Amino acid sequence: MCIRDSDVTASAPKSVSVLWALGDEGVRRAVLDAHDTAVRELAGWIEAHAHTRYRIGGEVAVVDAEGIVAAAFRQHTSRALDPQLHTHLVIANRVKSPDGRWLALDARLIKRDQQTLSALYHVALRTELTERLGGRWHETEHGICEIADVPEVLLAEFSTRTAAVARRIDDKLDRFIETMGREPTPRERWRLEREAATDSRPAKAHAADAQTLHDGWAAQTRALGLEPAAVVGHAIDQVAGREVVDRATTMSMIATAMATISDKQSSWRPTELLRELAALVPTDTVLPTDRLVEWLNKLTDYVVDSYCIDVSKPIDPDALLRKDGRPVTESVVDRALTTQAILDQEAALIDWVDRRLAYDGIDQPEAVTRSGLDLNPAQAEGAAAVAGSADIVLVVGPAGTGKTTALAPAVAQLRADGRAVFGVAPSATAAEVLSDETGLVADTLDKLLIEHRLNRPPDHRYDLPVGATVIVDEAGMLPTTKLAELADLADLKGWRIALVGDPLQFSAVGRGGMFGLLVDTFGAIELDRVHRFDNEWEREASLRLRRGDVTVAEVYQQHGRLHSGTLNQMERASVAAWWERRQAGNKGLLMTPTNEATERLNQRCQQSRVRAGEIDPNGRHLTIGAYTIHAGDEIATRQNDRRLTTDRGEMIRNRAVWTVDHI
Repeated sequence: MCIRDSDVTASAPKSVSVLWALGDEGVRRAVLDAHDTAVRELAGWIEAHAHTRYRIGGEVAVVDAEGIVAAAFRQHTSRALDPQLHTHLVIANRVKSPDGRWLALDARLIKRDQQTLSALYHVALRTELTERLGGRWHETEHGICEIADVPEVLLAEFSTRTAAVARRIDDKLDRFIETMGREPTPRERWRLEREAATDSRPAKAHAADAQTLHDGWAAQTRALGLEPAAVVGHAIDQVAGREVVDRATTMSMIATAMATISDKQSSWRPTELLRELAALVPTDTVLPTDRLVEWLNKLTDYVVDSYCIDVSKPIDPDALLRKDGRPVTESVVDRALTTQAILDQEAALIDWVDRRLAYDGIDQPEAVTRSGLDLNPAQAEGAAAVAGSADIVLVVGPAGTGKTTALAPAVAQLRADGRAVFGVAPSATAAEVLSDETGLVADTLDKLLIEHRLNRPPDHRYDLPVGATVIVDEAGMLPTTKLAELADLADLKGWRIALVGDPLQFSAVGRGGMFGLLVDTFGAIELDRVHRFDNEWEREASLRLRRGDVTVAEVYQQHGRLHSGTLNQMERASVAAWWERRQAGNKGLLMTPTNEATERLNQRCQQSRVRAGEIDPNGRHLTIGAYTIHAGDEIATRQNDRRLTTDRGEMIRNRAVWTVDHI
């Protein structure tokens, strides 16, 4: 019988693997024992939280499992044969229920809490190694840290695989930022890193015997001018360690963990709080790992009870309870916690909008619709509201519904009435697009807020008068903290606020979701007519795609919008389609998953322009990386720089496109 499984990988920091690779038999044994102990503790934690699900009285119950079935496979090298100590913990997707049946493991905990599992393994490994070898550690970053006295040059030397993954991560981050117009959230970055590790995985190399590998690693070390024994000797016996985490340190851990998680998320699970606490355990702690994990579990429970508010589904007084006191219908992944401060901030924003809506103001639909643009009813309503006098305006504009088309006449009307108007967006690129398409003076929200935080009067461009209208584009991407700061500033300065965005499009980098909550609470003017497409079916399909309806892929398939072939065939076809659109006077956009693919497509596009005589390949040129730049080439800047300005006084923005005039 074939049984599905989950693979949890516990991988030691590179410095630990280097210590094992270069150490004598005693050091190697100590490192392996510390690693194995940490893996066993990790498996024990998973076992203690393992559940299965089945129906009881018409409801799906989440009940404690009688242990797990797992196999651990310890490996010692990366696919590039660098030292990389890691264990694959393979957990069978079958557990025994209390009534003796073998049922499916509720694997949601394993899937959703990968970062928690990583933090638990690393804190256990650190405390075991500190006790056994007395090494000093750098500060933790995302729960992981290196031994402080292992030379960086060695970490780089033995990180062939890591370097390949890092390059792929950079590729994916570039693609993400270019596509989304923002940095990824921590959770999105975690997914990108996992994808990068998979995408860049080479075939397994044939491993030599253990002694040959150790001899080879020692030779590599000596080639760098380092003696293996000296490297190991300098990295161990540096600290004695402490067996007690004192009260002051514990309280500092709690404060930092709560601040970190509150900044990232509106709500969290207990296991996510455990992740933050585990990452903050002092690196010189030498508690036995079973006591350490037990202490972390108890500390998490204490923080949950003392600092958090449970916003999970209320417990029915008649509900059956598990051994942890929670109802059998609830899993640990169903718990939702927050803080009173977050609830208060969100309630204050709801109250802020409610108070502002109490004053209806006077809309000016006739004046706006006389702008000469052919606005549909929803666009006209949105434009009138933005150009009106209501203190707060909420407009939902899905992609392609003509949001900026509606904003442009509103901006023109406000100016015609002699009223100040200013635009903000989450990123400089988004602010530039807003400015270009509406004629609005715009900048990032961060810049506006910073100008009013400084211990000096704000620059005149940001010193808006009473009654000014601040149009906030991409409002769904705003972190709640920044929206709250803007609300306070608007009240202080007497500004009107127009929040425009799509709560279903992109999320905030930090704690967000407030725009969607405000729309759900108060309603909004919604632009419901997609103008971006000529075909009616495509308008409807885009809205289905926005709602996350994956079955819409069938519609695109039926209309010939999905194509397949080899990588080379698809790249050639993509460039041909781009060139055809360009020759017809239209714009074309090519999107790729990696920088390598981007380079290939850019070079193909450049060659198309060379063949058409648009670019002279024999003229003066400049070589930058993989690219040869000629006069006439189109290039993009890759960072914001307010110190550099154009002849029109505009700052250099990230991802702005430029044409090379001469070299």
